[in-house]
Parts: sequence; structure tokens; C-alpha cells
Amino acid sequence: MLQDFSWQSLVDTVSGTLSSLGEAIAPEGLFSRDAVDRLVRITYPVAPFNQPEFVAPVLGIAGVLLSLLLAGVAFSSLLSMVAALLALAMMLTRFYGVSLELGASFGQS
Repeated sequence: MLQDFSWQSLVDTVSGTLSSLGEAIAPEGLFSRDAVDRLVRITYPVAPFNQPEFVAPVLGIAGVLLSLLLAGVAFSSLLSMVAALLALAMMLTRFYGVSLELGASFGQS
């Protein structure tokens, strides 16, 4: 049977889950000195590239920004491919009159 669905119970569950996750990641608070130090340590490069100590954070942040840039390039490439396929499908159906029907043909002979 269906249980009673309440938006308030859903919101309470999600907020409780997020708060417990936040406490597990940074128990002293998100913007405390220890939490910020842990977040900065994530961006440090690995052994061969961290030799000059003052350049390591710059290389880490540059790596994160380059990753975001490359993800944007991949996403825009995906969108342009989808747009090209939609234009091709429209041209084939509207201009040339090609009809492609997809459906289940079970039991038909």
C-alpha cells in the first residue's frame, strides 16, 4: 500500500542527511581554519610538482581551473553534436520526406 507522502517529511529527511554529512566532513564548521586547510590540501599537486612550496597552491588551483575549462569544452561539444543531429533529423524528415518509425515488432511475421 502507499504510505502517506508529506513534503515536510521529505524536506526534514534531506536536511537531516545534509547536516549529518556536513558534520562528518567538517565537524568544527565549514569555514573554520581546519576545514579550510583540508580543502586547500586537496588542491596541492603530487610529489614531483610540489617542490617549490610557494608554487604548489598556484599549480593546484590552475589544475582545478583547467579541469573546469576542459569539462566546459566537453559539454559544449556534446551540445553542438546534439544540435547537429537534430538539424540532420529535421532536414531528413522535412526536406527529403524520410520517415523512420521505431517500435516493437514482437509477434509479427
